[in-house]
Amino acid sequence: MSEMNKLKEYLIDLGASKVGYADVDGLASEFIDLPNGISLVLKLPKEAMQLVKDEDYETYWKCFHSKVDELSEIALKGEEYIKNLGYDAFALTMTRNECDMKKLLSILPYKTIATKSGLGWIGRSALFVTPEYGSAVVLGAILTDMPLEFGEPVTDSSCDECTNCQDACPVEAINPQKWNDRLNREDIIDIDTCFEYIMSQYKDGLGCTKCMSECRLTQKYLEGQ
Repeated sequence: MSEMNKLKEYLIDLGASKVGYADVDGLASEFIDLPNGISLVLKLPKEAMQLVKDEDYETYWKCFHSKVDELSEIALKGEEYIKNLGYDAFALTMTRNECDMKKLLSILPYKTIATKSGLGWIGRSALFVTPEYGSAVVLGAILTDMPLEFGEPVTDSSCDECTNCQDACPVEAINPQKWNDRLNREDIIDIDTCFEYIMSQYKDGLGCTKCMSECRLTQKYLEGQ
């Protein structure tokens, strides 16, 4: 088995649900010059979606952040594993990939690495969507100079004519335009309206995950089909 396949097997054994490889040359130069990206996807447990239905957001957010922490640990162990092979590596954890909360955007978006890896696409909601789990996932990544065989980048949405997330948005922040990689995020979602509503909900101890929970593929994952 090649080093690349052994790495993928190792990351999945640690708990990652999906792993993909992408060419990100130049995209991470703001903080580290490593040309290859490893996308890590971790599915949210089905129980977390029930918490959303029950509007138990306090418990949901604890679950969500525990999964983010779990994926960060996987990324850090992956970084160590790659370095032990003699290559450079940088686990792109939340603390290292600082997020601008007003823009809801990281320095190097995990979604960019994930779509370039071929693991899924961007939904109408601007959330990352996988065929297996819908939007019920958290994302992470590792950057490296280790030689990798890249996946086929996804450049267009596979949401077809589904508008579940758009219809469920309580502030109508989601535009009718389906995603493709030639568009800006502002073409598919009014991020300012989204941010203001999320913050107002968060201050009240609530949340807004309707675009995730109402996604057709999220529902299919929850139903076990």
